[in-house]
Order: sequence, then C-alpha cells, then structure tokens
Amino acid sequence: MANDTITINLLQNGEFSPTDTSSGTVGDLRNELDIPSTANVMVSGVIRQNDFVLEDGALVAYSSNNKVGG
Repeated sequence: MANDTITINLLQNGEFSPTDTSSGTVGDLRNELDIPSTANVMVSGVIRQNDFVLEDGALVAYSSNNKVGG
C-alpha cells in the first residue's frame, strides 16, 4: 500500500509549520494531536467539522475559547 501520510501546514507558535500526519479527516487529526472536542479546527480559515477531509498542503489551525476574564 502507498504511503498514507500527508503534509499539512499547522499553525504553531504563530507560524505555519509543515507537519506530517496520517489523519485523513479533521476528526482523525483531533485524535492524533489530542485536540479538545471543544476547540474549533480551521482549514484555510474556515471552521470545519470532524468529517472534513484533509488534503496535502492544507493550512490548519485550532483554538479553544476557554479563557476566563476580560
């Protein structure tokens, strides 16, 4: 079977970094990277659901809005 990994560009520390992943969907990526279910996952700037299929070269970022205070 062919190599089942893709390279996404994951936002880390304010920069997009090439990151190899075997995840095929946003849900798979949540499991692989331990992204909380309450976090928004954005692909190319759009919030995506767990069934969204990831493609090689995708720009991916995630955030949790669990701040307290002002």
